[in-house]
Amino acid sequence: MIFLALKTEDGRITGKISFYCRMLGIGRQGFYKYLVNKNRPWKYQDLADAMKEIVSEDECNDTYGRIRMY
Repeated sequence: MIFLALKTEDGRITGKISFYCRMLGIGRQGFYKYLVNKNRPWKYQDLADAMKEIVSEDECNDTYGRIRMY
């Protein structure tokens, strides 16, 4: 999808979209849905940041790892 977005300048070059979609084996609807959701933040970003903070607290994490987080 990223390749297609780059080649069509985020869908502004409309003549090539159907050709690229056919060659890559994706649907045009999927490409347009990708464009809509492209700039949305990841819904788990707050959780991922909190997990990174917990992992960075312990200095031995690089050697021994961390208990699985749920």
